[in-house]
Amino acid sequence: MSEFSELLQRNREFAARVDLTRLAMPAAMPDRLLLVLTCVDPRVEPAGFLGVGTGDAGVLRNVGGRVDARVREDIAYIAMRLGVRLDVAVIHHTQCGTGMLAEPTFRRAYADRAGLDDAGLAAKAVTDPVATVREDVAKLLGSPLMSNDLVASVSGHVLRLETGLVETVVEAVAPRETYAA
Repeated sequence: MSEFSELLQRNREFAARVDLTRLAMPAAMPDRLLLVLTCVDPRVEPAGFLGVGTGDAGVLRNVGGRVDARVREDIAYIAMRLGVRLDVAVIHHTQCGTGMLAEPTFRRAYADRAGLDDAGLAAKAVTDPVATVREDVAKLLGSPLMSNDLVASVSGHVLRLETGLVETVVEAVAPRETYAA
């Protein structure tokens, strides 16, 4: 029996109590939608620390919850596909495992093994989540893909694993202008 077997049982219980058809697109889409970008760390589950339920928000997760070209593309795609403006909340956390990318020996070994750029990996390290969340909010606000017709606001937060509390680091900021292709 795999680790996934218990999750399949939980899924059957979920399916018995939740009607996903009530969330059919586009009828259930609001004018604005919250999108949370955070880390894949299992301690950082938006359903738990934010109380996000099915249909409450979109959630993007990657290692470190970092903003890169793919995340910007995904956010623009989601907004355009759903026809809504997004309120994007970037949430980094303390004790992030990407802090290992700041350690040169580990980073070089990983870069060599995965065929990745050492400098690029160093930039992904979350050793100071307050600083990295500010940096990532700025990356989103500076991107032409994050035009105000797609993104209503971007905010930045830090989940403190020591307390379970979320601290707002960057209040919600609207993109400055609409991008014209």
